Amino acid sequence: MSVNPSILCGPILRRLLSSELLIWLVMDKRRNLTLNLYLEQIKLLDTECSVEWIQIGESATIALFRLIPTYEDAWPNGVDIEYELKDDDSGHVYDLSHLSLSRTRPSFCYNQTMSSVIQGSCRKPDHIAKDAFAGIYAKLQDGTLSRPDYLIMAGDQIYADDVSAPMLIGAQLLSKKLKLYSATHYTDALPRTALEWQKSVNKRHQLLPQKEGLSRWQNFWHGSTIISARFHENHLITLDEFFATYLLTWSTTCWQLVMDEVELAAGDFSGLEQKKYLEELHTVKQFIEELDRFEAVVANVPTLMIFDDHDITDDWNLTADWESHIYGNTVTKHMISDGLLSYCLFQGWGNNPERLDPIIEKLRSLALKKDFANKQLTEQLLDFNQWDYVVETSPRIAVLDTRTQRWRSETSAKNPSGLMDWRSLEQLEDQLYESFGSILVVSAAPVFGVKAIEVVQKACELVGQELLVDVENWMAHQGSARKLMSMMRHDNAPDEIIILSGDVHYSFCFSAERRFSSSTDKIWQLTCSGFKNEFPQKLLKFFDYIDRFLYSQYSLLNIFTKRRKLAVDHHPLKTQDNAFKHLNGRHLVSSSAAGVVELDQKGMLKHYRLVTGSGDIHEFALDE
Repeated sequence: MSVNPSILCGPILRRLLSSELLIWLVMDKRRNLTLNLYLEQIKLLDTECSVEWIQIGESATIALFRLIPTYEDAWPNGVDIEYELKDDDSGHVYDLSHLSLSRTRPSFCYNQTMSSVIQGSCRKPDHIAKDAFAGIYAKLQDGTLSRPDYLIMAGDQIYADDVSAPMLIGAQLLSKKLKLYSATHYTDALPRTALEWQKSVNKRHQLLPQKEGLSRWQNFWHGSTIISARFHENHLITLDEFFATYLLTWSTTCWQLVMDEVELAAGDFSGLEQKKYLEELHTVKQFIEELDRFEAVVANVPTLMIFDDHDITDDWNLTADWESHIYGNTVTKHMISDGLLSYCLFQGWGNNPERLDPIIEKLRSLALKKDFANKQLTEQLLDFNQWDYVVETSPRIAVLDTRTQRWRSETSAKNPSGLMDWRSLEQLEDQLYESFGSILVVSAAPVFGVKAIEVVQKACELVGQELLVDVENWMAHQGSARKLMSMMRHDNAPDEIIILSGDVHYSFCFSAERRFSSSTDKIWQLTCSGFKNEFPQKLLKFFDYIDRFLYSQYSLLNIFTKRRKLAVDHHPLKTQDNAFKHLNGRHLVSSSAAGVVELDQKGMLKHYRLVTGSGDIHEFALDE
């Protein structure tokens, strides 16, 4: 039995500023709640607390709390402040002690100048890798790591396209338990009865729409399925499935509601299908065993989020051709809008609630009808392109939207789009030039990637297989690449640009400086991926060697890259631990991990470490 069965998910700390804290959670129903704050066990009274609610099911309601200090209009600096949740009607205080890192209650701590952040992406519940949050939790508990100022989740918080059978079945069971609302777009094109797991599990790729009018060659070379995800046998389709998948990815309580039935569902399979189901179920159970560590971390560390493709579907907006097929079909168009709706409520709302007010108001009114289907809302979500945001910390954090602001190729609809268009790049330029000292830029895809891998991606693009290897790097589009490189090399750019990325399922640390210049300005590319996902180890080792061989510091091949005006250094891992001597000198690391970024008092990069799911710590040598 859950400690707090009425709390379905959370609390999760979201945006923390000097004069504000947002806290997100999901309750079984709307309640008259108050958040009390404690400083050294003494209740803080000088705080204004407000809460907004949106009901997403008969027994599920999202709440976003906003706490504002009214005494001196700012949180005390560098002090742990505990919080508790109280039901004012019954007087019941919810026991949150299981979420505490070291005290009787969970807490937060505001620092005027950030000293560290944790970053990463790609947390897939049914991947065999250990969850990096288990390692982070252990190191916060034993004091090896100090509590970071922010956790930055740079995409793929859920996997909507690549879903195991136990996850899909769990999502449908949870939806029925909580009577989650959906959006009835699919009544004609795709009946709800056809989507019940008993009929559709491991077969959804057969239900999803196909491209029309293809020649035999086009069908063979490009495939006929509109959804381009390689593994989409259990792709999420309905809105309530998106809601439920978020809840199962973030909450042990929700798994307790459905696990018995998920286990029993194994009896509906036989032979090899049953064997596969039991293997997937074993992996999911391992994920659940570590899930409480994730819950504790996000209950004590302010968390920023931004989507990447798997939050919606693989290859999301990769090319103009992809967009024309997806948005030209009723079923897939609404799948994308429903994915965005779920992102808005579960992730985006806590990042920047002010910007999302028009959408939130529409959702609140539709929730009264217990159905989020609405033509105007669908178009509003698909047209909305202000998911990016800036957090005015010190140093500033600029979080980029590299999915809905695409710069479409001018030469071919099948060529990769730029990750950001001219207008959005100019907005980033303003943020860079207004920053002093340093700035943290969150880009889901690395700006400075592995050149050898990008060459393979380019080769696939040239033969019309851009979807095969996800040609989604900044250098794949001439216009966006040149604009980005130009602004980062400009004299008005801050002394250090620290780029935080994920996406690629391996981790690395690169730095870049302007060639032929006396300036000491530096750009850091810190990539960590995934929280619970990995690149094939042997293949990555091969690319590591090839990249160092072909693109060494003095290689003539560097003059053919779009980064030729920058000198890019690859920083190796350096470890004294005999158990990991084989990693010494490696530039690319495939291991589920979270990146710990430590800053000095001026906001400049001081250390970059990886904490694996097993709790091992690996550090990159920044001076080599």
